[in-house]
Amino acid sequence: MNLDELRCQIDQIDQNLLQLFEQRMEIVKGVAAYKKENNLPIFHKDREDQIIQRISSQAAPENAEGAKVLFSTLMNISKCLQQKEVLDYTLDTLKLLEEIQAGHQQPEHPTVGCQGVVGAYSYLACQKKFPNATITMFDQFEDVFQAVQNKKVDFGILPLENSNAGSVDEVYELMKHHNFYINHTITLKIDHCLAVRPGIKATDIQKVYSHNQALRQCSQFLALHHLPQESYTNTAAAAEFVAKSDLPIAAICSQESAKTHGLQILQQNIQNNDENYTRFMVISKKLYPRPECDTIATSLTISNAVGSLYNLLTKFAVNGVNLTKIESKPIGNKNFDVVFYLDFSGNILEEQSIHLLNELSSELTGFKFLGNYKAD
Repeated sequence: MNLDELRCQIDQIDQNLLQLFEQRMEIVKGVAAYKKENNLPIFHKDREDQIIQRISSQAAPENAEGAKVLFSTLMNISKCLQQKEVLDYTLDTLKLLEEIQAGHQQPEHPTVGCQGVVGAYSYLACQKKFPNATITMFDQFEDVFQAVQNKKVDFGILPLENSNAGSVDEVYELMKHHNFYINHTITLKIDHCLAVRPGIKATDIQKVYSHNQALRQCSQFLALHHLPQESYTNTAAAAEFVAKSDLPIAAICSQESAKTHGLQILQQNIQNNDENYTRFMVISKKLYPRPECDTIATSLTISNAVGSLYNLLTKFAVNGVNLTKIESKPIGNKNFDVVFYLDFSGNILEEQSIHLLNELSSELTGFKFLGNYKAD
C-alpha cells in the first residue's frame, strides 16, 4: 500500500471521527438541558476520572496516554458547550455583572496614588496617563493598594514588570491580598542615569543606591566600574536620599529625579539594554468597562494532577481565545503550589468573555477576575 492510499484511509477515518464528534456534542446538549432542568452541576469529577481510567485500560499500551489526552480534551470541549447551554452563573460572575451594569464613569480629574517621591517612574507614568490628575505619593507599594481600597484615591499606579529585569515580585505578592480592578496599563521607556551631589566625582563614589529592579537593569555598568550597590525603596527616593546625604554616594534614577533633587548627572543611559521598558498597571476600586478594552486579567490556582495545566489551556483554545500572558508565582506553602496570572484577549462587555470567566470561576479554586484593559 502506497502513501497516497494510507492517507486516503486516514482521511476517511477523520471524516468518521468528525461525524461521531458532532453526534457526541448533540448528546452533550441534551445532557446540559437535563442538568439545567434538575439543577445538577456541570462538572462531575468522579465520572470523568472513571471514563479516563476505562479508556486508558481499553487502549493498546502504546496508545494509552494518547487516548487519555484525547478523551480529556473531548470532555473539556463538552463542559464548555454545557456551560454555554446552562448559563448557571457563579457568585463571582454575578458580582462582575453587577459592576458592569453599574456603568461607572472615570473621573475627568482623578486622584492617583504612586509609590516613592516626585520624579519616580510611577510618577512619570501617572503624568503620561493622567495629565490632569492630583498625585499623592506613598512610601510603600502596599500603601497604594490600601489607598485604593479605602477610596483615598481613585486610581493607583504600580509597576508590574520590566522588559529586562522581569516581574516586580513585591507587587505580585501584594496582588494576592488585595481586591482591585486593573483598568489600564502604561508602558514607559526607562532611561537610568548615575547621579551625585554637585562636586562629587565618579572616583569618589563609595556606594550606589536605587530600587533593586533598577540595580539589576544596570548591573553591567555597576560591575564594569566596580561600584558597590545597595537596594533602596524607590529610584526617586534614592535620589532624594543622596541629595540629603553628606557621604560620597550616588543614585540610579531618572533624569527628572536627578533634576528635581538638584543632582549632577555623571552618565546617562546606563541600563544594560537600551530597549528597557516597564509596564505599569492602573488599579481602582471600581470597574470601568469600556468597548476598547481588549485584554482580560485573571489569577487562579490549579491542582498538581497530571494534565491540569493542559486542561486549563484547552478551555481557551475551545473558545477561540488568545492567551497573551501566563506567569506563575509561588503561593508559599509546603506543597510548592503556585498561583497563575493569565491575561487573554477579550472584553467583559461581550457575552463570550463572560461565559469563559464564568466557566473558569466555576471549576477552578482561587479564581479571581483582576480587570479588563486596553493593552498598551
